Amino acid sequence: MLMRSPLMDAGGGERRTGDDASVDLAGFVARRLPGIGTGTATPIAEAVLQDSVYAPLLEFLGRPSKGLRARLVGHAWRLCGGRGELPPTLAMLPELLHSASLIVDDIQDGADSRRGGPALHRVIGVGPALNVANWLYFWPQALVEELPLSAARRRRCTQLITDTLLDCHRGQALDLGVVVWRLPPEQVPELVHEQSRLKTGRLTALCTGLGAVAAGARPAQVDAMLAFGEQVGIALQMLDDLTALLVPARQNKAGEDLLSGRPTWAWALAAQGCAAERYRALARYARVAVRRGQWQAAARVLSGVIEQPGCRPAHQALAAAAG
Repeated sequence: MLMRSPLMDAGGGERRTGDDASVDLAGFVARRLPGIGTGTATPIAEAVLQDSVYAPLLEFLGRPSKGLRARLVGHAWRLCGGRGELPPTLAMLPELLHSASLIVDDIQDGADSRRGGPALHRVIGVGPALNVANWLYFWPQALVEELPLSAARRRRCTQLITDTLLDCHRGQALDLGVVVWRLPPEQVPELVHEQSRLKTGRLTALCTGLGAVAAGARPAQVDAMLAFGEQVGIALQMLDDLTALLVPARQNKAGEDLLSGRPTWAWALAAQGCAAERYRALARYARVAVRRGQWQAAARVLSGVIEQPGCRPAHQALAAAAG
């Protein structure tokens, strides 16, 4: 079990965070908004920004969240010998990037809701929401320069962020670039694993990598923390995919995945656990059901397949592959 660690100080715009508290990302952003950008906005420009961007964004960021990525930064900082208080801004960097990715995911998936409220693009429109997400992708690069770290460590943090963004977008391309029932069953587990590694694993690797670099860890330690963080992310993607299908309260997310033919861990388990012909029959059934608007029927059949005892070896194989 990871140790408890205080991630935030009270004066940095975040609540002090342990294992049972949340990260105040909205508070952090609200305190930083007046100093963002160059020059001084005119009153009319400031009013437009406030109504069309800042207020909806702060409401979105203030919704319930576990703050897992910020906490991972703090755990890595402590594990690698970080002294004193973790720089509060450091823990916010992956949370900002993750928030940006959620906004973009919801646009690309046609999602209606996120974290108990409407998806941001349902509130302010696709164009403005995409603009906000892009802004959140770029902002951490500027925030790195404010960290109380040596120039070498700041450069390494910036490199990690850039590499992560490149990998996450490659992972998203794998998610969007195929329809799962068109793939041969033997290709599905490999594709799902790589998509999860790039799309989700690399962001959690960034969390542990940032904490390690900021703490002054040796290169071998940083590499170990990056590898650990990546495996955490793959496991999180497994959990997200499978609970979407198996937990009734999350089945709208399963509907989004099925309607788009997304390659998920449910399909990877089915491909591993079924004979090839049976898997192809399952894929054909899902394709037809989705085309008829009956994704719930496809979800029931797919969940029934992966819950069968014959899939247990596939569960074990995929868990081993995830580390």
